[in-house]
Amino acid sequence: MSGTWVLDSEALSLYFRDDREIVTLLKVAAKRDVRVVVSAVTLVEADPNGAHKARMSWALSRVVVEPVTKEIATHAVELLRGGGGLAGHEYAIDAMVAATALRAARPVSVLTSDPEDMALLCGEDVTVVKV
Repeated sequence: MSGTWVLDSEALSLYFRDDREIVTLLKVAAKRDVRVVVSAVTLVEADPNGAHKARMSWALSRVVVEPVTKEIATHAVELLRGGGGLAGHEYAIDAMVAATALRAARPVSVLTSDPEDMALLCGEDVTVVKV
């Protein structure tokens, strides 16, 4: 396996909607044997109501959905405490996505619509890619 890509809610939402760019990126990931991961909380935030149910099911069959464990939640709290001024419920899901990424097999990239906040939360251990 050649690393991990973690999708935030916007990246997953785009995948649910068959966005050409994200679909192409994930085809590249498959060819490179890159593990594609989403946090379980991302499923809720990705606006599943806007996606066709069959498309959503198909997309989820091609990614690894990581649970939010006590360890992930605790790490997310620590990230918010040291996250450059990010705090509260507004950043809670981003912090859980970052904690998931920081526990993933290296090298790790996060595909996100919010690269500035994600970079603050992940630090230099994770490559942040804007989608």
